[in-house]
Amino acid sequence: MNLICMLAIEAMLFRNVIYDENGILKYSLIVILTYILGYIVFLIWRLFFTKPSITLESDHVISTKHQRYDASQIECIYMNYRRIGIKLYGKRLVPMDLCFYFQRGQESAGIEAVHEWAARNEKEIKHKFFQTLA
Repeated sequence: MNLICMLAIEAMLFRNVIYDENGILKYSLIVILTYILGYIVFLIWRLFFTKPSITLESDHVISTKHQRYDASQIECIYMNYRRIGIKLYGKRLVPMDLCFYFQRGQESAGIEAVHEWAARNEKEIKHKFFQTLA
C-alpha cells in the first residue's frame, strides 16, 4: 500500500515538474522527486530481498511481522512435512506470520531448535495437517 501511494505521489509531482516553468519550485520538486524515488527503490528492495524469519527466544517467539508472542500464549506447535506452524490459545487456525519453513540446508538444525524450544517451554509438538489464517 505504501509503495502504491508513493508511486501515485511520484506521478503527480513528475507531472508538475514537466509543466512548471523554471524557478525555485521546479528545482524543489526535483529534489522531492529524487527523495521519493529513493524511498520507492528502498521499499522494492525490502520487499524482494529480505527474507522473513521467526525468532525463538527463551520464553517468547517473534513472528515474521515482528510481533512478540509469549510462551503462555502458545498452545502447541504443528509440523506438517516441511511446514511448521505455531498455534495460539483460543485460535482454531495458525496465523500466517507464525507459519514457516526451513531452508533445505538448515532443516535438521532448525527442527532440533524447535524441539528444544518446545521442551524448554513445555509445549506439545503435533505432526499433523494444519490450516493457516491469512
